[in-house]
Amino acid sequence: MYAALIDMKADLEMLKTAFGNSIRIGPVEMIDAKKGYRLKLGEGSDGPFLSPWYPHPETGKTSIPLKKGQIVGVVNPSGDMRQGLVFRGGYSGEHKSPNENMAANVFEDAGVRIEVADGALVITVGGVTFNLSGAGLSITGGRVEHDGKNIGSNHVHSGILRGGANTDPPAN
Repeated sequence: MYAALIDMKADLEMLKTAFGNSIRIGPVEMIDAKKGYRLKLGEGSDGPFLSPWYPHPETGKTSIPLKKGQIVGVVNPSGDMRQGLVFRGGYSGEHKSPNENMAANVFEDAGVRIEVADGALVITVGGVTFNLSGAGLSITGGRVEHDGKNIGSNHVHSGILRGGANTDPPAN
């Protein structure tokens, strides 16, 4: 019986260690283009306690505030809820995915939609769509201006003369 209790205590200690190591949080301490990153997970008498090398995660920066009712998860690494981190969760009935094409990356918020798929970038704002692809640039809807001058499909020129002369710049 005593041996069984000792075994259970050892199992419990191993579980506590495994759980404690399952999520570690710390600042990036070392960066290597081939190896990735090492995190500073603590401080010891011999210097910082570093993680093993981890591969490169996403390097972009975004700020997309959560919306009321959005599904999220919380991780409390030490068990203290005051030190938890919030992670985005899945979609819900009120907060549906902006995209059904699993080959596309889509950002949609505040009346703007940005879609990257099939070698093209499509930005839609209101009734205006900007489509940039290997075939060229297409702008649909709205007004196209440069330095305050209309250069869209309905712009007009003044100073038109018959023959080979150039017209004046756009008038409107």
